Amino acid sequence: MAEETSARPCACCGTEVAVLACSGVSNLGHLADLAARELSHRGSARMGCLAGIGAGAAGSISAVRNARRVLVIDGCPTQCGRRTLERAGLTEFVSIRVDQLGFKRGESPVTQENVQRIADEVCRILSAGRPAEGEADSACCQ
Repeated sequence: MAEETSARPCACCGTEVAVLACSGVSNLGHLADLAARELSHRGSARMGCLAGIGAGAAGSISAVRNARRVLVIDGCPTQCGRRTLERAGLTEFVSIRVDQLGFKRGESPVTQENVQRIADEVCRILSAGRPAEGEADSACCQ
């Protein structure tokens, strides 16, 4: 991810937002993970450790509990990230699935362009809900 992006967080985002992501073996899990890292790089959120949540690590759970907002990005319908948070008793979070953003398992390449598209869509969802089909891009979190 060599492209330089602005670290100017928008009103919906910032370091008080914890983002956790699926890092599954499919291209969709990889895209979810890279999009979460992109949001962290932009200063739009800080990454939390989903594996730490699953392992019951007190520090990981505490960091998520203390966040103003929590976001989990899953790659596919299995929703491992969402289910991990729920099993840890964490229920207040926004859940986004990469496959519901138009990306397909085994077909959508892991590229910087796709990572940016997912990160931008996540910001739109967080700031104003899902935009109507064909609606113009928001400047949120860019």
